[in-house]
Amino acid sequence: MKFSADRQTFHKVVSIVDSIIPAREIRSIISNILIEAEGDRVVLTATDLEIGIKTFLNVDSVEQKGKITLPAKKLSQAIREFRGNKIEFHSNEDDRIVIRDPSGVSGARITLMGTPSDEYPIIPTLDESKYSEFPINHVQEMIRKTSYSMAEEDARYVFNGLYIINEDKKVSVVATDGRRLSRITREFPESLPFKDGIILPNKAVREMLKVLDSGEEGRIAFESKDRRVYFRLGNVDLITKLIDGQYPDYEQVIPGKLEQKIVVDRTALENSLRQVAVMAAEPSRQVRVTFGSNQLTISAATPDVGEAQDTVPTDYNGDDVTIAFNSNYLLDVLKVLNIERVSIGFSSSSAPVVLLDPDDNEFIAVIMPMKM
Repeated sequence: MKFSADRQTFHKVVSIVDSIIPAREIRSIISNILIEAEGDRVVLTATDLEIGIKTFLNVDSVEQKGKITLPAKKLSQAIREFRGNKIEFHSNEDDRIVIRDPSGVSGARITLMGTPSDEYPIIPTLDESKYSEFPINHVQEMIRKTSYSMAEEDARYVFNGLYIINEDKKVSVVATDGRRLSRITREFPESLPFKDGIILPNKAVREMLKVLDSGEEGRIAFESKDRRVYFRLGNVDLITKLIDGQYPDYEQVIPGKLEQKIVVDRTALENSLRQVAVMAAEPSRQVRVTFGSNQLTISAATPDVGEAQDTVPTDYNGDDVTIAFNSNYLLDVLKVLNIERVSIGFSSSSAPVVLLDPDDNEFIAVIMPMKM
């Protein structure tokens, strides 16, 4: 195998696939990236056996086609630190690959020991005609405004992912960890290819966000087959297994009636929370929010360390109500809402609290209060 490519572009695609490789590899081959060169492009593949990522890179030239797997971390470090704008890869029969500057300006030379490609796990592929395409901005927004509510390692495995339910051309994305919930609904040009709801694993969701944020252009393509979802954006393919199980009836968590609803400046509230949360005790991160006449007061304290308090103007005119929150839960919602003012609805100090976008009735975030 022999090909040359732009160093920065190659390092970018290595970074995309490298991110899913487990820190403690399941077996040594999983810590490698599969590199395939043929025609005028190179394909890089990585997997943790639950998720697979492929990136397709057009290169300057492929002089000799071939396949090899290389240690991902060392490859990424080598390309990042390599001097020169171009890099050349050349492998020989003993599965060693030499990386050098094809222009000869840099005398650097790196040799990596590879592994035969036939030992690498097979990543399923799908006929391109099976994909359905959707606007990138809808998908990116829906994931960003809900994924922070996913659980990480909950015994209730279905909580460790993002629930996607498709009703006609209306798609809802839901996440909950049992203490908070986020839901957003958007209308798509066509129905997603999921007849029933699916649950995407949290790791796959995070990888999707990385790809969406990487600057890849085009429309997103989805397909579902054999309890897997296939996701394509630009030159990146992501394949993930789905979480099996029945998602809980999340509608029961959403309050049907709210006794009080206020509107507050989102930026002012976020800044105040960040400032006061410095004094929130670990690990609860508890802050107390008192809704009073025309203002809310945020306070936090850590015994034998210190305390903090701040106020934010509101349009509230009811009786004083104090509610305790995990400050991180509030901040997670506020930082993904690109709006000037946020609406907060509540009924009592022990009932679920709702955060809303006053101009978007298809988004809702629910946070359970803490004991004081």
